[in-house]
Amino acid sequence: MRDYFFKIVLFLLLVLPQAWGKNTPYSYSYIPKFVYKNQVFPVTILVKHYNPNSNLDFEFDIMGLFQPLNLTPVKMINKDNAFFTFYFQAKTNDNKIEIPSLSIWDFNSSYILDPKIIEVKELPNPKSNYSGVMASNFRINGIKISPYDSNNKLVILNIEAVEANLEDMHIKGVKEDGVENIKRDGANVRGSYFFVVDKEQDSIEFSYYNTLRKKFIDKKLSLVESKNRVQANLNPKDLSFDKFKKYSIIAITLFFLLFYIYSRDKLYLFVVIVGVAALIYFYKPKEKICINEGAALYILPTKNSNISFQIEEKIEREVLKEYNHYYKIEYKDNITGWIKDEDLCQN
Repeated sequence: MRDYFFKIVLFLLLVLPQAWGKNTPYSYSYIPKFVYKNQVFPVTILVKHYNPNSNLDFEFDIMGLFQPLNLTPVKMINKDNAFFTFYFQAKTNDNKIEIPSLSIWDFNSSYILDPKIIEVKELPNPKSNYSGVMASNFRINGIKISPYDSNNKLVILNIEAVEANLEDMHIKGVKEDGVENIKRDGANVRGSYFFVVDKEQDSIEFSYYNTLRKKFIDKKLSLVESKNRVQANLNPKDLSFDKFKKYSIIAITLFFLLFYIYSRDKLYLFVVIVGVAALIYFYKPKEKICINEGAALYILPTKNSNISFQIEEKIEREVLKEYNHYYKIEYKDNITGWIKDEDLCQN
């Protein structure tokens, strides 16, 4: 009798939940069998007989090591079914990851989808110029080039990609690089990748791994400045154009001064006065700022910019440029960067 009772309990615990589970409207419609290390990948939940007026809430177990990159899932409706997609990144050195259990609430009840294990592999045979980026699509929308110092130039790539680990991008052979201003919207990600190379370098080549085509895609970029190439004025210390303007104003002022001496025409005198005023503006001493010891010298005037140097002692420097609460200075010979206004001396 006891054995019979035990079999009934076992049946209730193991068989009936599976039968009931088949009738639940929630299930995983897509989970990859394996992913590569650092890959961004989708996990999709199917909702059968979806009611557009329902207010579904999704919450992965907060105790789980891996959490989605997007707190709000991407929703797609197909007839009376709906698909909700979350994106994860396999940022781990382990050979597997666990998608935490998922709680789903609707008007009447709650459901739990069990954790799922996904194998993690190393990307096989990466190319020598592999940038570390995996994406189902990768596009460079713009390139900005500007002088960085007397020997190097700064290049900023405006990138748009899909299912991409853009944070891990690194082009081999560059002197300094980093990723700025990353913004994710579901599968789409945008950001700026900057790097410093020799000013004479006229091109650069790298590759990314296309997760849809399952192959490496090469990208070759021209680093030659042209009329169609946008130039950034965030980091340059190129004073050649300023010198050209100054010399041009001097020449024009002297030219009209000679005309005024010869003709005594007041119009020429007016032009001379304007020219002298412009020269006074150009040659007036630049504003100096006091910078606290330990202040960070940033590569770019942006919130998440990388730090290139730490100011070793309290110093005063001329302001080369101002931009959005940042001041561009020359710290040492041929070393320029940006200082936050909060790092200036108070007195």
